[in-house]
Amino acid sequence: MADRRVRPATVADADAIGTLAGRAWRAAYTDLLAPDVLASMDPAELGATWREYLAELPAPDRVWVIEDAGAVCGFARTGPCPDADVGTRAGEVYGLYVDPDRIGTGLGRELFGHAADDLTDRGRRPLVVWHFAANDRAGRFYERAGFAADGATRPSEFGVPEIRRRRPA
Repeated sequence: MADRRVRPATVADADAIGTLAGRAWRAAYTDLLAPDVLASMDPAELGATWREYLAELPAPDRVWVIEDAGAVCGFARTGPCPDADVGTRAGEVYGLYVDPDRIGTGLGRELFGHAADDLTDRGRRPLVVWHFAANDRAGRFYERAGFAADGATRPSEFGVPEIRRRRPA
């Protein structure tokens, strides 16, 4: 645990985030998304996209990485929630991904806790997170973190529905 730390992501992390994102998506969504969607996740392209995003990070957004022994093992992206029905001060964890080989080690819990605490510290309430409805593992993770399904659903750009979970203010 002494070698773990959560810190803001930098442009220098873009390639690690891109590689991790592709691995995490393939591990988590093999049974949920079309094979061509997962196959199209090129680490170099993802890294370039993250490099551009991190270079011009919108002021209210944050990207956090968790390192263990100096290696990026997970990342989370947060910011204001655009959902009109939860209020203008709501915050959202847009995504949380941990190296598939490190799931169950506490890295995700530590990273998610940091991301949620930062949103709260910045006055964002309530907090929400969306996930694929069929991703039961994510649902259980967010429930343990105090986020309950609030009945909101939406289609995703990948053709599978998402559900929203909310932690009260």
